[in-house]
Amino acid sequence: MRNDLRHIELFAGCGGMSLGLDAAGFDLFFANELSPMAGETFAFNLFGENLSQLAEQKKRPENVVWIKSTFSQENLKDRLRENPFDFSKGMYSDIDSKTHLENKLIIGNIDDFLNLLARNKAICTNLRKQNIDLLSGGPPCQGFSLAGKRIKDDYKNILPLSFARFAGLIQPKVVLLENVKGITSPFETEDGVNHYAWLEVAKAFSLKGFVPVCMLLNSKYFGVPQNRPRFILYAFRKDVFEKLKARKNNSDLINSILLNSLLFYNKVNSKRMRLDEIKLTDIPLYDIESDPIFFDGKLLPKIKTNETEFLNAAAAIEDITSTNRKYKLAKIRNEYAFELSRLFKPKFGSSFEDLQNHEQRRHTYKVKARFRLLQALNNLNGIKQDAMQVISGKCEDEEVYQKVFKALKDEALLISSDGADIFERPKSLSSFKEYLKKIESKKHSQRAIKTNEPAPAQMTIPDDLCHYARTELRTLTVREMARLQSFPDWFVLRSKVTTGGKQRSFEVPQYTQIGNAVPPLLAYELGKTIGRLLKSIQ
Repeated sequence: MRNDLRHIELFAGCGGMSLGLDAAGFDLFFANELSPMAGETFAFNLFGENLSQLAEQKKRPENVVWIKSTFSQENLKDRLRENPFDFSKGMYSDIDSKTHLENKLIIGNIDDFLNLLARNKAICTNLRKQNIDLLSGGPPCQGFSLAGKRIKDDYKNILPLSFARFAGLIQPKVVLLENVKGITSPFETEDGVNHYAWLEVAKAFSLKGFVPVCMLLNSKYFGVPQNRPRFILYAFRKDVFEKLKARKNNSDLINSILLNSLLFYNKVNSKRMRLDEIKLTDIPLYDIESDPIFFDGKLLPKIKTNETEFLNAAAAIEDITSTNRKYKLAKIRNEYAFELSRLFKPKFGSSFEDLQNHEQRRHTYKVKARFRLLQALNNLNGIKQDAMQVISGKCEDEEVYQKVFKALKDEALLISSDGADIFERPKSLSSFKEYLKKIESKKHSQRAIKTNEPAPAQMTIPDDLCHYARTELRTLTVREMARLQSFPDWFVLRSKVTTGGKQRSFEVPQYTQIGNAVPPLLAYELGKTIGRLLKSIQ
């Protein structure tokens, strides 16, 4: 064991959280992930196991086990493409009371895992004896309500409760939960009642004996070149919380945060049968944008980069702009990429000399022309909203058309002429209108990233973002997205690159893995803060 602290990761994805926590001083005890596709990436980078190669060789992995599967251990190839929503129907399991879970990636449904622990008390007892320092994860929470009034037929809305149940079973010292900012907005239940998922999550962990502290962060404040707001919950086991509260060197600011959390915890546990009486006013949500004073590293993570220092997209990916050449890992000199590789070191070395996951996707002329138009829109000041209305085909105001045309008439757009694609400025308003009709699209969420700003957060659907360079009329590569998410260049994304159709409902290809991941730099800063807190009460 290299580190003093240990953690368990649920909803592990491709490994962003675990990568960051490892650098912050936490050894991974085991991880659980539903998707075998994301699990393939996790196993490759964090356990050094090439699952697709083992499948071809008809060998079993040493560090990856399935809770349930419809396929046997000998059929790893089909397991890697199995629909995870069929897991519970499976008759095969790799885990019994004698299985050692340490250093394992456990593929499967969290509720199947909880049922397995309920049947095998010895495993559960052993996990408690480990005195795990941290339980981390990012379950979907958007429609969660303890009152049972959830959005109909969405299994994801009970996953926070499963996470809390798991915490209650193994009693880690601290829980770390990450989720999208959207859970701080209310959702309306079928009976018309508004619920706040983040508040419900805080209640759930309080009922399991953990005192919650809730915050809104943004990855750009921690050196990540991405404008990525996120909800974060710390939940301290009650005895650990009491030790933190009793420290003599706590500032007034820290004591006020801890007191507010304790009052909420006590209120939840005194109103177990009347939880709807607990409101937003009962617990603060510390927002890094409006309450930066709280983010000093003493309890909440310390701000690393302010508004004048945010890392922009160009600083992150400018050195790998071309997809037509091979980049040698040993020769990459990008300062940001170099620092990521210095901080997040591979445990098993790199099996590749060349930069991986940097293949360009093919696009039609129409798509490339639209990408060029989106790039041009980034140069507009003050009328971008009008321009978006014009290119969406929803504008009927001739004056708005003229204003947008005037702003864009000096921009070289991509024109198809005699079978060749050339750059040309629009000649007249009428030709501009005809041009827009030829390249119109039903997708209105697309945008080009900007060179001088952090990238936007919408990264799970690859077609939503295109490159900023006029020479690169394409979506970002998986590697570029990984850079923007603060993954080091040695980290290799595995399984399919993208997917579509009905398979979207269960497949987690490389683009989705990266888009869903916790940025390792953010996880690192969170882990460092939690580690310092735990060491302060030893």
